[in-house]
Amino acid sequence: MSLINDLFKDTRVVIYAAAVLLAIIMIAVFGLKFGLDLEGGSYLQLQLQGAVTQVDVTPEKILEVQFGASNAEKHGDTYVVTVPGKLDPTLADDLGYSGAKVVTQGNATKVTIVASSETIITNYLKKNLDADVKIVAVAPIKYEIRTNVTRESLNALLAPVGGKVPVGEDTFVQGVTVETVDETKKVLDSKLNRLGLQDIKVRIVDNKYILIDLAGMDVATAQDVVGKPGKFEIRIKTENNESVHVLYGDAVESVEIPQGDRQGGWGVPFTLSEEGAAVFQKAAIDAGATKNPDAHDIAMYLDKDEIFSAPLAAELAGSLNKVPVRNMEARVGSGDAGSTKAKELYIHLREGALPVNVEIVGSGQVSAALGAQFKIQMVFAGLIALLAVAGMVYYRYREKRIVLPMIMTSFSEVIMMLGIWALAGWQLDLASLAGIIMVIGTGVDQLVIITDELMRGGEAAVASADRSIKERAAAAAEKAGTKMAATTSKVYLSRLSRAFTIILGAAATTAVAMLPLLYMGFGALTGFALIIILGVILGTLIARPAYGRIIGHILGT
Repeated sequence: MSLINDLFKDTRVVIYAAAVLLAIIMIAVFGLKFGLDLEGGSYLQLQLQGAVTQVDVTPEKILEVQFGASNAEKHGDTYVVTVPGKLDPTLADDLGYSGAKVVTQGNATKVTIVASSETIITNYLKKNLDADVKIVAVAPIKYEIRTNVTRESLNALLAPVGGKVPVGEDTFVQGVTVETVDETKKVLDSKLNRLGLQDIKVRIVDNKYILIDLAGMDVATAQDVVGKPGKFEIRIKTENNESVHVLYGDAVESVEIPQGDRQGGWGVPFTLSEEGAAVFQKAAIDAGATKNPDAHDIAMYLDKDEIFSAPLAAELAGSLNKVPVRNMEARVGSGDAGSTKAKELYIHLREGALPVNVEIVGSGQVSAALGAQFKIQMVFAGLIALLAVAGMVYYRYREKRIVLPMIMTSFSEVIMMLGIWALAGWQLDLASLAGIIMVIGTGVDQLVIITDELMRGGEAAVASADRSIKERAAAAAEKAGTKMAATTSKVYLSRLSRAFTIILGAAATTAVAMLPLLYMGFGALTGFALIIILGVILGTLIARPAYGRIIGHILGT
């Protein structure tokens, strides 16, 4: 009893006990979450559709083809396009050259465009690929095409304007930029979490693929859920069930929470950007939607699948005839079905468009029964590891009073790691559990170092494997030339300091070695690396100092 009282007077031991107790509370309150390996569920492999390419083409030739012109010339920062006969005054805007001046003189029309050569190339690619295109590099200039395209298909597209993709492996690279991948991942993360799927693991591979683990969800549902978030687009229907593009999701500036009215109807209020409102007004007027709303529905698409369609309200149609309107509301129906539809539409509008289209190229499933079996096996593996360590420690010291503190310290480190894991809401998977077992092994190694150092008599070892603790403690005290308790003697502090010098070096090496696994991109071993780094930090700052004090008290009794 006096030993326990002495221990709890030690600050390091008190901190250690408080940390273990707090970890137990966090596990009880927040609970442990298990990943796909242990819970069962499905995984999906998504391919990002896009390419980064150089383009060898003449802007003048593009303008001639786009306008059906007889000639196109560059004059400083402007291009002058000469078109035989009269020209539709809206054609320039439709091609992306807003602000172009159109002047008809006799039997010809001259179009003056203020634009760079890169803008002209970008507009041509956008119009013909029906996709976003952006400049991502200069010297040489490279374009990111955010849709499924190959070198051959791009060359075929450029052929009518006398262009091509330059020869060379680096002139056309399948995939998208790191920035686009990160943006896509963030949108997916947000969309999935808004659907109530918390702590979804979304990993990136080689800027081409995204891997998603959905624990507790069957593969069919996972494909349905993940396959839906995609490219959001607003279109206006014209004639014969045809439609024209108006806006992408990035024109939606803000979205309010779905609202139900007194009649049970549901709507999703949203606000367009100033530029988006102007574009929408022009498109509605040009299509005739403001004069005959019922014949020209406003449709919203997700990955080219229609998710909403309705005509303009009479009041809104009248307003659009006069001024751009930024604040609108999509009415989706009534009752429970309307509420569900409103929630889904809110998510799509709120998060905007995915930067690129994605395609599900692989999927798989781990059954709940198999996951439960893995969970039981890993628990047994951990217990076997602790028992094996206990056996080796007993074989080395032949004294149970050393074995028990050492094993309890190792077990408490696991409790502290799991407490933080529960608090953070991270998922335990096979990789992270393997990391826990590794932490047990490396942790005991360091506890052995502390124990051996405290049992040394001065600079030479005076203890042998078959001597008792009492004999080794007496030898250490005699060599120190003092009757002071082991936890306060200068010799004890010197040996403990020497042990921690070794431990800190080993801990730092282990942590640094794990860092690349956190950032290597594939991410499958992230949990493994993170649990080891966490174990090293907790062990070095809390468990090892407390163990040093505990074993010191035992050796000094």
